[in-house]
Amino acid sequence: QNGKDAQKLNAQFGTMKATDSCQGDQTACINSQFAQCVSGKWVLQACPASLSCVALPDLQKAGTSINCEDKNVAAAAINSCGVSGGLTGDGSVTPAASSAAASS
Repeated sequence: QNGKDAQKLNAQFGTMKATDSCQGDQTACINSQFAQCVSGKWVLQACPASLSCVALPDLQKAGTSINCEDKNVAAAAINSCGVSGGLTGDGSVTPAASSAAASS
């Protein structure tokens, strides 16, 4: 279930914008950046070079985490949970609407 939950979150992150409202201490990924809710607004923090913000399945217990990670490593972590479809469930290793540059 954790793999499917991570895919669902990554798909949702692809539709989010920095101008969207948020509540409490929510965290998310917006434009491949780590986003934290502060006073009802998203504050974005860029990931280190070559990493993207993604939801990952917890491999120890029920749940997910949001971290900066290599997209291929993240997809492999989701696959290790027995689900297919990459980061978002559609076979992609790039979250929808990602601003990350294409790798060659």
